[in-house]
Amino acid sequence: MLGIGTAALAVPYGAPGATRPAPDPTLARRTLLSAVERGVRLIDTAPAYGEAESLVGEALGGREDCVIATKVAIPQGGWERLSGEQTRLHIRTSAEASLRALGRERLDVLQVHNADEALVRGGAVGEALVGLCDSGLVGMTGATVYGEANALAVIASPAFQLVQVAFSALDRRAERAVLPAAIAAGTTVVARSLLLRGVLSPAGRGMNGRYGVLAAEADAVRVALGASWEELPGAAVAFALSRPGIACALLGPREESELIALLEGAERFKDAVATLELAAPDLPDWLLDPSRWPPESAGVL
Repeated sequence: MLGIGTAALAVPYGAPGATRPAPDPTLARRTLLSAVERGVRLIDTAPAYGEAESLVGEALGGREDCVIATKVAIPQGGWERLSGEQTRLHIRTSAEASLRALGRERLDVLQVHNADEALVRGGAVGEALVGLCDSGLVGMTGATVYGEANALAVIASPAFQLVQVAFSALDRRAERAVLPAAIAAGTTVVARSLLLRGVLSPAGRGMNGRYGVLAAEADAVRVALGASWEELPGAAVAFALSRPGIACALLGPREESELIALLEGAERFKDAVATLELAAPDLPDWLLDPSRWPPESAGVL
């Protein structure tokens, strides 16, 4: 299944040196509508993405033919400052604010944003989410994570039914332990960063300096997939979606034309990549995590 992430529709987003501003809200809403009309069924958003929840609510709040997943607002000062009761209140308050913004009576999926192992194992957040499910306010619980240990903690917890991880043809770390564990536990896996923030696109071929290795590996992936640079994004989406254990792959278009190109490209390459054996690049963790790219990355293209 394909989904759509909404960060690029509401906040500046892109590869190092190629960050672009969010589109006009009217164009963003049009992209969301087009996605659902073209068969995309999961919309992933978050309070942290500027006005993204409101955009989704205005475009799709009354639609029943899509699943909307949002996230708990990250508390100021961090989770560790909250008591158990404060945690429960914060999560409920965040959920109610999301319901208003999204124009919904029930949240299909509510995720903890950037959960870590300590937070998951602490239990208070999971208990609060389960309580919202029991009350009928939330349909499914989940967490978005960085790193293998954090993902495995979510999978091991009975409080969570879904885990969202980074995955791409360049970032295959989840195949080592996370995807097998999720399959064994029956945990739904949603893959994000399918293009590694634009590296697996024409923007990636101009990367240089410390990011030159990413450009080289992106080119190697392109050749292995049998794609031109212009075709690479669609081929990369098809590859991620074909991997065992991934239930949903999130697209990140900024505008409707990009959405259409990704959907058409994924469809064109789906048979070619279904049985493709593609070696996983050996890249350092910091290169595979855009949140760790240093500020000077703004000038690398």
